[in-house]
Amino acid sequence: MTRHSPEETKSLLVRGRRSFAGLVKDAGLAEAAITVTARTLSTEEAIGRPVYDDLPLLRGREVMIEAEFRGAKGHAFTSAPSSWSGTLNDLLALPLDRARERALLNAAMSAVLRSLGAIDRTVHCRSEDIARCGAEMAARLRQEFGLIPVGLVGYQPGLAAGLVDQFGADDVRITDLLQENVRRTVHGVEIWDGAVRTKELVRRSQLILATGSTAANGTLDQLAELTASVGVSFIVYGVTAAAVCHLCGLRRLCLLAR
Repeated sequence: MTRHSPEETKSLLVRGRRSFAGLVKDAGLAEAAITVTARTLSTEEAIGRPVYDDLPLLRGREVMIEAEFRGAKGHAFTSAPSSWSGTLNDLLALPLDRARERALLNAAMSAVLRSLGAIDRTVHCRSEDIARCGAEMAARLRQEFGLIPVGLVGYQPGLAAGLVDQFGADDVRITDLLQENVRRTVHGVEIWDGAVRTKELVRRSQLILATGSTAANGTLDQLAELTASVGVSFIVYGVTAAAVCHLCGLRRLCLLAR
C-alpha cells in the first residue's frame, strides 16, 4: 500500500475530529481548562505477558500510548510515540500531517468519548486474552460470513491463528508494512508486503480486517475507499481506531478490550 500525502490520507480522521469537536462543545467542555495526558506504556503495562512473542509492541516497532481524561483511558499503537498534555481546545488544534499527532488524537478522543459514555473497549486486552480474542473473533466472523476468503491487513498473531483455524490457510491472506514480517510464513500463510500487495489482497478477499493502527499511520482512508470500490466487507479491529470508527460510522470489532 502506498503512503499518500497527509492531505489525501487524513480525511476520515479530520471528519472524526470535526464530529468530536461538536460533541465536546455540546458537553460544555470546549473552553474548559481540562488536561488530557498521553504517556508511553511499558510492554507489561500495556498488554501484560502475552503468549505470542512476535507482536509489534514486543519487537519494539510500535509503542502503546495512553490518554487519560477524567479517569477514562484510551490506547493507541504508534511508531511515533510522544507524551503530551493540554486542553481539549489544544488537542483539536493539533496538525494531522504526522503520525505523532494522529496517534495522540486517536488515543485522546477515545478517552474523552469513553468518559462521555459514547464508546467502550478503549483499553487493550492483556496476556492470554490476546490469543483468546483472536480465536473468538475469528469464530464470530465465520458464523456471520460463512467460509469466504479473508484478508488481514496488519499482522496480529492471535487473529492470524484464529482466522486460519476457522477459514483455512488457503482462504486467509495477510499483509504487513513491517519488512521483517514480509515473506514470513505463519500458520501456513505467507505475509505479503503491504506497501505493494494490499490491492491484490482486497481483490482476492470478500472480507478485510484492518488493524486500527491504520488510523494513526495514514492508511485507513485508502483501505476504506478501496474496499468500498469493490464491494468488499470492511471491519477495523483493535483499540487504536475506537473513536474514529464510532465518529465515522466504520464497523469495529474488538471483543476483549477493557
